[in-house]
Order: sequence, then C-alpha cells, then structure tokens
Amino acid sequence: MTGTEGTVATEERAGTGGRADSDAAAAPRIAVIGGTPATLRKVRAAGFEIVWVYGPQELDPAGLAHVAEAHLVDYREPAAVAELLATVHRLRPLVRVVSIIEDGLEPAAAATTRLGLPGNGLELVQVLQDKLAFRTLLAERGVDAVAARIGHTAADIRAFVAEHGPAVIKPRYGSGSLGVRFVEDLAAADEAGAWAAGFGLHSFLMEQFLSGTEISVETFSFAGRHVVLAYTAKEKLASFVEVGHTQPAPLEADTARRVEGLVRSMLDAVGLTDGPAHTEVIITEQGPRLVESHSRRGGDRITDLVQQVYGIDTDALAFLWYAGRTGPVEPGEPARGASIRFLTAEPGVVDAVEGLAEVLADPDVVDASVSVGPGDTVVPIAWSYDRCGLVLARGRDGREAAERASALAARIAIRTSPAETGPPVRTLATIAARPDRLVGAAPGPGTEPVPAASTGEAAGAAG
Repeated sequence: MTGTEGTVATEERAGTGGRADSDAAAAPRIAVIGGTPATLRKVRAAGFEIVWVYGPQELDPAGLAHVAEAHLVDYREPAAVAELLATVHRLRPLVRVVSIIEDGLEPAAAATTRLGLPGNGLELVQVLQDKLAFRTLLAERGVDAVAARIGHTAADIRAFVAEHGPAVIKPRYGSGSLGVRFVEDLAAADEAGAWAAGFGLHSFLMEQFLSGTEISVETFSFAGRHVVLAYTAKEKLASFVEVGHTQPAPLEADTARRVEGLVRSMLDAVGLTDGPAHTEVIITEQGPRLVESHSRRGGDRITDLVQQVYGIDTDALAFLWYAGRTGPVEPGEPARGASIRFLTAEPGVVDAVEGLAEVLADPDVVDASVSVGPGDTVVPIAWSYDRCGLVLARGRDGREAAERASALAARIAIRTSPAETGPPVRTLATIAARPDRLVGAAPGPGTEPVPAASTGEAAGAAG
C-alpha cells in the first residue's frame, strides 16, 4: 500500500462464509463502489466474486471478509475509479461495475462506459444527477415540461417568479433537501436571493413550484420492463426535509395508473433499462408531475419499507438480476403497512435521551435509533442529516403504521439546553464536505456549475 491509497487483497475460505478457491476462480467478478458489509453479503449470495472500491478513511474492515479485492481510493473521483478498474479488468475481467449509494453512481457509470460493460452508463447517470439536464431532456421529449433555469441573483429569481409564479430554488446537483428554498411570490424573491448568497448557493436551479401531495415511486427495470415495486407517501418540513415515509401510499387506482405511466415514460426517455430507480412525483390538481429521479433504490430506509410491505429485498433482487439468477418480479398485494418517522429536537446541547429502550420493546417496532447523545449539539434542520434518529413501525395498513410510528417517535424525548454560544452559522461550506460538488467549482454570476456527484456517501441515504 502506498500512502493512503492502495489495494488490500483478501482470501475467501470455505467454512468462513467464503467459497472454495476453485469455485471462487470460476465466479463472475463484479466491482462494487461503496456499500456496507450487509450489501456485500447480498452480492456474494448472488454468486459474484467482489472487487470492492472504498475510501481509506471510511473502510469498514468487516467488509473485507466478503471480498476478493479491496481497492482503497477516493471513489468520488469518476476518472480515477475508471482508470483503476480498467487495470483490474485487464488483469481479470469484470462483468459489471455497480453502486447503490449516491456518491458511487457516477464513478460506477464512468467505469461501466469506459469498459463497455452492461449497466447504467455515464450519460444516463449524469442526466439524472444534473437537475437542469433532467428537466431539459424531458421537455425536449415531451414527457413532462416543468419550467426550470439557472439563476445567480435575486434579480434572476424575481424574473423567474414574474414569468412562472411560485418557485423553488435548489442546488443543481445534490440530495438530502440541502439548500432547497420556496419562493412564494415577488415579495419573497429578494429575501430568497439574500439567503442563497449568505448560504453560499451562488449558482442555483430555479424551478416552477408544483403544488400537491408528494410521493416517491420505487421501481425496478428488467431489460427495459419497468415494474413499480411501491408507492411511498411523504411528510416534509417547511424546509423540504423529509420527516416521514409510509407504504403503501394511499393512491386511488386511476391516480396510480397515471403515476406509473408518467414514471415509465420518464425512464424510457432517460434510457434506464436495468436495476432500481427512485423517482419523486407531485400529485397536483392537474395530475402527476415529476420532481426528480435517481438510478438507485430509495434512501432513508425506504428499502426496509418495501421489504416489510411486499417482501422484496431490493438490493438482493438487483444482484440476482445482474447475475442472471432471477426473472422479473412483481410486488403483489401489500402484506401490511410500514412507516418511518424521523426524530427531531430543539436546537441546543443534548442533556438526555429518554424512552428509546421502551420503544424498541414495542412489538410493532421494526427498528428505532437515536443518533445523538448527551453533550452532542442539535442544529436547526437544514438537510436530512440534521435529523436525530428514527422509528420504523408496522401496522395493518399504511395509515395505521404511520400513526404508530408517529406515536412511538413521540415517546422518545431528546432533551436539550440552549448552547452557550448560540446556533452556529451554517453554509454549504460548513455543512457539506465538498460544496463544489453541489454548486460548481467557481461560483459567481456567469459561472455554470460542472457535473459532479453530490457530497458525502450518506447523501444516498436521503429519500
């Protein structure tokens, strides 16, 4: 190993969860960018030998027990990953390069395109990650025309609102609801422009505001056949940060058909033919409209909801499909309802956390966790990673599950006291490890952001 980057090789042994050497030699090789030991176990179960690409500072050593090779590198650099895997492929060929996390999608796509392998190529992934390119492509192909353009100043916001009415401004790239702001009317444009400048959002996307109920659509594409696995209902704060997900979403049959048709048309338009996708849709008075889509399964533990409600493990399905070991899968009728409620708390220093053990003991609870403890600081919620924990609960249907999750979450008390120094000043630079990935490398009027993945591996966890 040289410096902080290099390659770690591990031997898989029969009797310790591995396969015999002779079997391993015959197994198809797949490169997995990012992911957890739990994900790697599913890849192994599908019959693959794994080449794991991960950041040296983030590596979970437990994952090494499941892989044939581990390459430690900044996997958020698509060109570097493509070059690395080109060498790996030349020595011992790969059959696919995949990632299930947001930050790994573009590097996996760059390697897929470079090596000519099946899967989501670079052009597809960049269109989905670039919110302006996504809007432009759909409008050109007559799928769903929503007004959108790049802005830099309050004057740009005023001009857009004067033309299109209420708007949303957001980073051109990114996830987790970071940097999203509602602009109700012309009177709010100057305040929104000042906020964007102070927050460090010097270049942003302005979109026509879609009023209605938001859902997400979890799909899996089987060689161009798009199957809806689940519809997920959402609950959001005024900041657009999601604080609740519920399946199945309460959709009338006609609405579900219209949503399904719209999502299928979008997936055809962008060229996604294989694997999971997570698409956000607003049900407006005029019908369903698209917000954005991702060539990955939903984050925020939405895959756990799919498994609880429909019995489908989306990640395991993906790797079995890539291995040619399963045909198309349909979800069938929901077995129950399931809901996630995210925990919030008053900003300040945590004094105590109470009630978690009791909530975990409830038979309706699938999982519950708190991510802060005494002495930690709770900040005002600016994006998904400012939430303080979650409760995932079951019910006979979605409504009952949502009620239970909400009631159980209310039993967990995160008690805080005001911080002595007051709340910290938060900007893109202080929140995101690499803010250039969200708003462009050289901010300022006249500067267009360059395509890149969103910041932080955890970005993929946001719904």
